[in-house]
Amino acid sequence: MFLLLAAHSALALDAHGYELLGTSGNPHSFARVGSAYAQRSGSWDTLLGFDYAENPLAEAFPWGRESVISSLGTIYLGGGYSFGGLRVDGALPIHAMGEDQTGSFVAPGDARLGVLVPTFGEEALRPAMGVQANIWLPTGDETHHVGGLGPRASAAVVLEKELGNIGLVAMVGAEVGFPETDRNLVAGVGPMLGLGGRYHLTDAASAALEITSQSDVGGETWPVEATVSGRYRLPQGAWASVGAAAGLSEGVGAASFRAIVSVGWTYTKPDPPPPPLAVDPNLDTDGDGIRDVVDRCDDMAETFDGFADDDGCPEFDGDQDGVEFARDACPRDAIHPEQDPRYSDGCPKVAEFAGDRIVITQAIFFAEGRAELMASATPVLEAVLAVMNEHPEIAYYLVEGHTNRNGGDAFNLRLSDARAFSVMTWLGQRGMPSGRLLSKGFGEARPLVEPDDPDAGAVNRRVEFRVAAVEELPKDARRLEVPSDVREK
Repeated sequence: MFLLLAAHSALALDAHGYELLGTSGNPHSFARVGSAYAQRSGSWDTLLGFDYAENPLAEAFPWGRESVISSLGTIYLGGGYSFGGLRVDGALPIHAMGEDQTGSFVAPGDARLGVLVPTFGEEALRPAMGVQANIWLPTGDETHHVGGLGPRASAAVVLEKELGNIGLVAMVGAEVGFPETDRNLVAGVGPMLGLGGRYHLTDAASAALEITSQSDVGGETWPVEATVSGRYRLPQGAWASVGAAAGLSEGVGAASFRAIVSVGWTYTKPDPPPPPLAVDPNLDTDGDGIRDVVDRCDDMAETFDGFADDDGCPEFDGDQDGVEFARDACPRDAIHPEQDPRYSDGCPKVAEFAGDRIVITQAIFFAEGRAELMASATPVLEAVLAVMNEHPEIAYYLVEGHTNRNGGDAFNLRLSDARAFSVMTWLGQRGMPSGRLLSKGFGEARPLVEPDDPDAGAVNRRVEFRVAAVEELPKDARRLEVPSDVREK
């Protein structure tokens, strides 16, 4: 805005006007007033910002007003660190795009160092309070009216109150600068005032309105600006803020318009872990007789089944065969890999019913290239017969013969068919009703593993016992005839 100055005043002035007190990345902090709270000890912030101001300084002549500084674009660096209940921070402005009566200029601004001393927090209707003290070093350029002749200092009380999603802040204090008087303008002591309101959009975002006045030029001209801003912080710590301001008075640094943008990074030190709770050395929460101090599962009782009974944890499958203890009849003996734990009772068996089939865990051997059963096949077939007799509700069993790829396709098909028939005959001769048995050979058409597998020769040569419904019975399933070229001799 415009300042009533005598022409060609020699007074050193800082016309920047944008004092960055809110260097915290807290999404609920105020950009220009700051906060009454320091962050958790060990937390820190860094930021990089830019603001652009139009007509931050003008002179009044009898014939009208003329701009002393028509525009001022400023880059500022800032940051802060919290420790011991305090927060120290600072900001350094660099005026990279200045335009005054002499033309364009680039100049540094006065660097600020500050400390926030929180005095007490909110309680009932009482707001939180902190004391903000600052000092400005004369690093600016007074010839372009962006720096004082000497150091400046300020002190202000900051009050902050949260009302649900709304936050309120007030600042009152004074700024003291290098004393100088020039005609109608006096430098030395000025206001440090602020009022603000903030709405919490989310825990990570807020929008704020602030009205601030800060200058060491007091008396008749107070620089007052209204600022609207929004701030958002990512969970990882990065944050951004944008805003706009307009002067409400004619004072040094109160621009007719100001645009503000800043980005930063905040590290918030995590909360310390809570102290461990005192534990009764004799406490036994799950009542299993093992004290909690040595019980690895103090919310679940030990099963005392002979498997790791001293760790306090229940074992659900001690032999790791997939059959849980509740139905494992042999908890110390794992079932064979061929058995299905969904159907098994947990005991290793030669043959076992498994829903839609009878699984066998030992191979049924035949004479080389023939359908003649070897003597070693007898225990396996006896086990299969016992399972079949335990399940009279099964109407049909299909005995399937399979071969590997050794030999021709046609021969393998006949051989597998003859071997399946031979097994079916053995079962029928030992009491299995022939009306419940059918057989079929599939040759090499249904391998369990690929032909290039090292175990393909042994694994794919097999006999299987399937439960079959009437509609699933193959039309070419056989009953009592052996092909002549593989008949026993």
